[in-house]
Amino acid sequence: MFTAPGRARGNPSALVVIYLYERDDRGEGRVVHGSGADGGREKATAGSWWAAAVANLLIGMLAIVPGVCVRWLLNRYALLHCVTGFGCGGTSPDQTVGMTLGAVLGGGFILGMVLVVDVLMPWQEGRPLHLWLGMTTLVPAPFAVAQAAGWI
Repeated sequence: MFTAPGRARGNPSALVVIYLYERDDRGEGRVVHGSGADGGREKATAGSWWAAAVANLLIGMLAIVPGVCVRWLLNRYALLHCVTGFGCGGTSPDQTVGMTLGAVLGGGFILGMVLVVDVLMPWQEGRPLHLWLGMTTLVPAPFAVAQAAGWI
């Protein structure tokens, strides 16, 4: 579907919507859904779960960095004993600002990737969202495996 501003029956502010329409070998036509550029691929098959799993595991490998930052912050600040109201003046560890920035910016980047890979791309291609959103549970798996193995 292509949408562009244009004139529709004398209304200059109306949008003109163009639907892609194609005919098959028997002469029957249908409206093309999604991006229309899938080249005749199947929309969603039972075996297409592996693409969602691999994509989310790769996102999870990138999510190790903000995960390490959050773990560092939790471990360091759990040991501090603050009795003042809003934090400890001058007693925070040296790398606190860097680790906080790594956790916040890295976490935001990972959430953005999950939004694009698991919501926007399948929605544009006409693939089932429940499959991709269900596979987001694999994102923390690389961090958990690396933590259990003692690599991080």
